[in-house]
Amino acid sequence: MMNAPANQPWFLRGMEAVAMALALAAGLAVAILSILIGVDIAGRSLFGQSLQGTDELGEYTLALCGSFGLSYTLLAKGHPRIDLGLRILPSRLQDILHVVALAAICTMGLFMSWHAWGELSQTLKFGTVTNTPLQTPLWIPQSMWFLGMAFFALTGLATTLHSLFLLVRAPDEVARFYAPATIEDEVEDYIDESHKEVSA
Repeated sequence: MMNAPANQPWFLRGMEAVAMALALAAGLAVAILSILIGVDIAGRSLFGQSLQGTDELGEYTLALCGSFGLSYTLLAKGHPRIDLGLRILPSRLQDILHVVALAAICTMGLFMSWHAWGELSQTLKFGTVTNTPLQTPLWIPQSMWFLGMAFFALTGLATTLHSLFLLVRAPDEVARFYAPATIEDEVEDYIDESHKEVSA
């Protein structure tokens, strides 16, 4: 929904800003990890020395990218949906299915957040550290994982409630906000981006 209609609610605009910041943080983590891996490879090849823990940091980065990118992907309509045959259904039924899809995503987000909090609370209780050369306190990566999952659940809840509101008050708006992007939409976005790059 990063190209959402102009009448987008203020709380969704705020969530988009936070989701973008989280996605950029995940991208920065990947960039830093890439540099560390390059330094590690060069050190092994040239000096026979290796940085300790790049593989462990890679695992944390993967988890960070997964959890921090979920909300951005949801708002950008990037989560895949099986929409085979959706277009031949009555528009009212399509709107209902859009709401059901968001509710399913919200449910998954709440479950994942509950599981992430369970892991984090146990780590905080026992002060667990990794059995690796870095001896990383597990609460650090788990806190970031929980943060991403919790915001994903919140985003899923907000979009579900908003879609329900639209379904009752303005059914014609449901598809504008929450229908999956069509091939035509993707082609149009690609053309718009190409024009922007040429004009820049």
